[in-house]
Amino acid sequence: VGNTAKIIGLGALLMPLMQACNNDKSSSPTTNLPGKDKKPSLHPAKKIRKKWSHEGLVINSKTNIMHLPTAQLYHYYDEIKPNHLKEIGRAAWNPQSENAPRLNKQQSGNIMEILTLQELGKEISDTKLIIAIDNLSIAFAKEYEKTNATNFRLHELMLQLIALNNMIPADQKWQTFSAKVVKPGQLRKRQKWMETETNFNERVKYITDRQNDYIARLTKRAAKYSFT
Repeated sequence: VGNTAKIIGLGALLMPLMQACNNDKSSSPTTNLPGKDKKPSLHPAKKIRKKWSHEGLVINSKTNIMHLPTAQLYHYYDEIKPNHLKEIGRAAWNPQSENAPRLNKQQSGNIMEILTLQELGKEISDTKLIIAIDNLSIAFAKEYEKTNATNFRLHELMLQLIALNNMIPADQKWQTFSAKVVKPGQLRKRQKWMETETNFNERVKYITDRQNDYIARLTKRAAKYSFT
């Protein structure tokens, strides 16, 4: 009983001290400040990308790189500042010239596809097809071959240009195609037509048997790009 009385007495003495400590903690001005314990965000808000395009061939005078930033293909394109933007007319640009400006490498396939189709805008003749073939082959030049080796749209377009061209004899179409393009190391199932000369000739025959249909398709595609 004596020990119990002592414990009760000690507790009575300590209780006011404990209450005072608790009151000091609850009155602290920093405990409930909003955002006090929040960690900084690891994902800052994304900057809204500005839409920019230009309907025609342009050269970035700072880099001497040619672009074709048409809204018909691109939702967004890295803007070329007005003081570096130099317009160039389609007729004034000779892609075969030694001094021709370099193409935007990543977009070189799209650029040459559009400009090739423009050669066929007014008519699809053997002469126009020869020019178109030479122009499209620029997409496979050494500087751009790695970028475009798997661009099968370009391979298919080259196939059609060669198949429809009567100036290229049937027994030379495969050699012409192989000389004008760069093929990837591995072909998908749908591209097996370019794996061997036999497969290629079968595709050529398929196209020439439907010559009018393919000419109509090319004419329609060419009409879409008539702005440069």
